[in-house]
Amino acid sequence: MATADCIEVARDYDNLTTDHELKRVVGVVDPEVVLVDLCAIEALGTAAAIREVAPTTVIIGFGPGVETALIASRVGFDVVLAADCTPEDMRTTIQDCLRKNKGGLEKTLYCFLPSKAGSGSSTIAMNTAVALARDEGKRVLVLDADLRSGVMGIMLGTEPKHSLQSVLGAISHLDKRRLPEFVYSSQGVDYLLSSRSLDAASPDWSDYFHLIAMVRSSYDAILVDLPELVNPATIEFVSRAKRVFVVCTPEVPSMTLAKHRCTELARLQIPKTRTGVLVNRWSKLDPSPNEINGLVEHEITKVFPNDYPVVRSAILAGRPVDPRSRLGMTYTEFAGELFGKMTVNGTGLTGKLKSLWGIRETVQT
Repeated sequence: MATADCIEVARDYDNLTTDHELKRVVGVVDPEVVLVDLCAIEALGTAAAIREVAPTTVIIGFGPGVETALIASRVGFDVVLAADCTPEDMRTTIQDCLRKNKGGLEKTLYCFLPSKAGSGSSTIAMNTAVALARDEGKRVLVLDADLRSGVMGIMLGTEPKHSLQSVLGAISHLDKRRLPEFVYSSQGVDYLLSSRSLDAASPDWSDYFHLIAMVRSSYDAILVDLPELVNPATIEFVSRAKRVFVVCTPEVPSMTLAKHRCTELARLQIPKTRTGVLVNRWSKLDPSPNEINGLVEHEITKVFPNDYPVVRSAILAGRPVDPRSRLGMTYTEFAGELFGKMTVNGTGLTGKLKSLWGIRETVQT
């Protein structure tokens, strides 16, 4: 039988004589995956016993013949592989089955994907998180998942004792009771910050899969600040997020790449209803939202006004943007909209910006 490097064997049994003993073992070990050798026909009956105590555990059988596979699929096995399958076949099968049984859409997960470096994705994610905690009373976790270039720690004025990389490196031995040891808290928000280490091992999709499972019950909102390119690990966030927001600025290169990012998300089978575009650092001299929409070919979800002095002041002080500023109020609006809260004008846009756009569009007509 092949072995895949994504498997950590908890128990290995040559024989379990009774269903009662099997249920006891599964109940104690609580495995994510059970591998069953189906060479003995009586092994087909193990799935029913496992399902009684662990309904979402992945059960993979290994055995000869199409007939065995057909029977196994009817009695509770997720899939049957050939005994001589390759490690890659096993890895792919485990990944698909785990996502089917224990993955799925996470209604509290939001991703921020920059069209290009420097688009301000981190600024939006951090200030939205603070607004969610401050104004919406939400329990919020921010993941600084740009592992090589994450700037959250810089923006908060801290160098974390523990990092997201250290969490991922120990993920198979952690549980949510120990997670607070690794969390940095500020302004009512919890952060898992990037150390930007050049030596840390690159995470696997399974690391993020387990991280989501660990934190999902502890937070009302989980915001993930991503690197600009979706990779085989971060796709775990993107494919399961309630919304994925591509962040761009009004410059042509950034907007062009925003269109490119939206195309990439579509190819990853992320529905357009779950993707959005956030335009950062907009001013009245920039193209209108309608013009930006035409270039990006995607509806603009939110526009954040350009206010460099306010952002610079906040970063130097290691704190969020002043909520009384125009930019700060836009973050507050956006945070409310994530949870279905409509603004007074019903559009999610500040009245002043809406007025400016209306004037611009009238002149162009």
